[in-house]
Amino acid sequence: MSGSTGSGLSPKLAKLLNEPPISVELLPGDGSEWLANASSEHAPFLFVDRNLGVPQKAAYKAYLEAVPHFQSARQRLLESSQPPSKHDIADAAASSSVLLLVNPAHQSALNTRKRLVEFSVLDPTHELRFTDALLTLREGAKQSILWQHRRWLLRRIHRSTVPESLSISPSHGDGVDSLYNLVLDAETFRAEFAVVEKACEVYPRNYHAWAHRFLCAQALISLLPGNDDSSPPPGPLMEVLREELARMRLWIERHISDYSAMQYYRQLEGLLPRESPLRTLCTKDTFNKHAMELVRAYPTYESLWLYLRSSLPFVPCTPDALTPTKEGGATTLAGPFLSSGAKNDRPARRHAVWFIAWMSWTSKKIQLDGASMRKIADIAETNTPLTVAELVACLRDHGE
Repeated sequence: MSGSTGSGLSPKLAKLLNEPPISVELLPGDGSEWLANASSEHAPFLFVDRNLGVPQKAAYKAYLEAVPHFQSARQRLLESSQPPSKHDIADAAASSSVLLLVNPAHQSALNTRKRLVEFSVLDPTHELRFTDALLTLREGAKQSILWQHRRWLLRRIHRSTVPESLSISPSHGDGVDSLYNLVLDAETFRAEFAVVEKACEVYPRNYHAWAHRFLCAQALISLLPGNDDSSPPPGPLMEVLREELARMRLWIERHISDYSAMQYYRQLEGLLPRESPLRTLCTKDTFNKHAMELVRAYPTYESLWLYLRSSLPFVPCTPDALTPTKEGGATTLAGPFLSSGAKNDRPARRHAVWFIAWMSWTSKKIQLDGASMRKIADIAETNTPLTVAELVACLRDHGE
């Protein structure tokens, strides 16, 4: 942006973003607390070990500088039927990178960068690393459009296992925003899972990040059989799947309120074919056992009780589904929380009441309507000790 005026923050910032950095953070105010002992080489920005810190005030000034350059460069790109000039390429790439730092959901900026990739003047692998950095921003991590841009880049970089005319599969969506049938190697999958993990640390319970992770897992499992010569060998990919399952168990144990992660973990298990040896190779313990261990350790977290519900191996419809067992099933786990009348145990007791009510409903022991739901809520808020059998009888009597 040779025509920049004023302090010239925009071209300097664009140059740092073009590295691209490993991570980006917007620093409050003018960033003076962080920049006091920093090198003056990159002032007013902080750039250490490819980690970029940008004071908010400087970012907004750079944004205002970049807007007119972006608008004029974009207009020339749209109007021209010829390959863009080097000046237009540089201006569009630099100004759009600054706009995306401040507004990671800037659709025009992302579309312009797509156009530069299509012109083969912006390397899609470089652009993928640029999105790595944007997704370390809190505002960037939660933007669905940025995750979609990333998948678009992956589809540009990696070839498909099937002809384009046959790539749409009814069982895998419309094929427009999917990674299914792409030939991705083990390191690419590891990189995508790592990007999601960072984004979920920055912005917890990040739906769009977990959705991206699911699409990656879907693509990974579709490549595992290795029946086609165009598919990567299954050995390294099998190891990636083992790592992902182990990593997810650990993530849930460290983020016990993150139900989005628990849903993804259950969906991941659901992707494994029922009769496939993948299930025995990749799962040492059942999801049900894992969920019960966590509920036992942290009974006040509703997310874990919901995880326990989803982990049950089948919908219990047999007459003895609510009979406590010596093996320590889910019903037996809930019993001690129901029988406790201590005030400190009230949150756990509330979740246990709702869990047994849900079990009763799926076992067809009770019918749920407005009146019965209010009854369950009343019981959940009291401290009266109950056994599982007494609770079920109370709910059944009320329904009748």
